[in-house]
Amino acid sequence: MTITFDPSTEKHKEDAALYIPGPRARDRGYPIAPRSHEAARHPDDSDDDDAIKPVPNKILNNGSSSMRRRRRFSSDDGLEITVSRSMDRVAGVAASFLALGSQTAPQPRVISSDSNRQPAINDVPFLSRQATLGRNSQFKNLTSHDREVLGGIEYRSLKLLLKIVVVYFFGLHIFGAVCLVGWIHTADKQYADILQASGQDKTWWGIYSAQTMVDNLGFTLTPDSMISFRTAKWPMILMSFLAFAGNTLYPVFLRLGIWVMSKLVPKTSPTQESLAFLLNYPRRCYMLLFPSGPTWILFGIIFALNFIDILLIIVLDLSNPEVASLPLSQRIPAAIFQAASARHTGTASFNLANVSPAVQLSLLIMMYIAVFPIAISIRASNAYEEKSLGLWDEEKSLDEKHSKTYLLTHMKNQLGFDLWYIFLGTFCICISESTRIADVNEPAFSVFSVLFEVTSAYGNVGLSLGYPTVSTSLCGMFGTFGKAVICLMMIRGRHRGLPYALDRAIMLPTGQIIEN
Repeated sequence: MTITFDPSTEKHKEDAALYIPGPRARDRGYPIAPRSHEAARHPDDSDDDDAIKPVPNKILNNGSSSMRRRRRFSSDDGLEITVSRSMDRVAGVAASFLALGSQTAPQPRVISSDSNRQPAINDVPFLSRQATLGRNSQFKNLTSHDREVLGGIEYRSLKLLLKIVVVYFFGLHIFGAVCLVGWIHTADKQYADILQASGQDKTWWGIYSAQTMVDNLGFTLTPDSMISFRTAKWPMILMSFLAFAGNTLYPVFLRLGIWVMSKLVPKTSPTQESLAFLLNYPRRCYMLLFPSGPTWILFGIIFALNFIDILLIIVLDLSNPEVASLPLSQRIPAAIFQAASARHTGTASFNLANVSPAVQLSLLIMMYIAVFPIAISIRASNAYEEKSLGLWDEEKSLDEKHSKTYLLTHMKNQLGFDLWYIFLGTFCICISESTRIADVNEPAFSVFSVLFEVTSAYGNVGLSLGYPTVSTSLCGMFGTFGKAVICLMMIRGRHRGLPYALDRAIMLPTGQIIEN
């Protein structure tokens, strides 16, 4: 295939423009011919039917012209092209592409007002000029200010909540460390001697103990947990507060902090709007931030459970030297610390193997139900039930409007769901440790002590009845299989506080529409 040029193009004047006819004119035999610049300025003289020509100026009956007058723009080459003619030419070219082979009559152009015009991305006054609009209406190259404007009040509330949570987390650690370090450096010499016997620095002990209580780890730098410090009132009360604020009462203290900020911030401040949004729509922003009513209920339940636990520890061991040896002024803070540790912390102020069996059973129950208040509060406001996932029939779905029935149903499901794992783990360990359990010379090994250990592992608490000859927990005396079962119980129990499905705080925008 070769490409050749029309020989007629070689014979033209150098000062003349070369006129190239359109495809239809070429088919009818029109040649490529030179044309002067003066003739090129008058398209009416062209013989090309496809040439774009101006609309003829019609004279009305009253003698006026129907041709609209428009302001002309001067170009560099001296040609004056009106906006109207430019738009007509573009429309004609577009029509030639869309309607091939047919002649369409010119349609009157509708001139829209500036108020109906769709603004470009840079015409929006509140976005930066670098912002662009991509496919599917996705904004790109947005600055932090652009994101705040587009996200609205919810985005600003989430940013504020992030700052509050970070300050709460690190502030609680710093507060606990400062208080404990200050106390240990001014405390009686007996407490410094305890740390010196364990080879621990006083400052490091204060920092480490504050961290283990806030994070509910249960690790201590002394071999007997916190039993050596149970006579010290201030660390017992302070550590109990850190344990509650870091776990079970975290939603309560978080909402309390936001409420206090809303009272201190001026009403005209932009932060006031974000704080009000967090207080009015907490579950839309955070899984562990509840409305006012559920928050008070959560506080009441946790207070009641701990009060019962403290009362049982004091009353049931009135004649037990393990507890009764302490004066009442020291016994109450130590009991408060032990009740707080029975939820998630795992530290101890008493040797649990020497307390009343009824207290041991109460601690086991408290470890089992420790996650219930928060877990039920989370699931009670969950928008995605099993029906939305297609796992249950429509008539079996739970009714959130009847809160009492709804919560009772969740509690029954939770009890039945957890008990299977706890009894299965206890059964497996009883099989692997059957010889030591049946040995009367090892009273530390019993079915109840194994059940206590499994429940503590499943609840991620860390309490243990221990073994007389070692400083580790009872599970340290288990075989390889028993230790593996304990690890599996901890992993499975770590996830029992999660919602069944997606949480309302991360609910998809179409979730409510689909549900309705």
